[in-house]
Amino acid sequence: MLQRETATAGATRPAADLKSIIQYYSIELSPMADGRLYVGVTATVCEREGELDCMEMGSGRVDSLDKALKLIREACASHH
Repeated sequence: MLQRETATAGATRPAADLKSIIQYYSIELSPMADGRLYVGVTATVCEREGELDCMEMGSGRVDSLDKALKLIREACASHH
């Protein structure tokens, strides 16, 4: 589920290692043409020597705000 978004992507970091390096989460909500919502959750992590990198935590299309919040909760809790 965790994927780097940079061009120099290497092996993904195990979820257990993410807890201490996550700086913040970014959440994207976008209305779709069919009335659903696209939800995307990324985490900005601080890696070697203070470099920031963006990792996808989860994404999907949902039918309601309740389902969007559930996806966000699951994505943010996935590294614990």
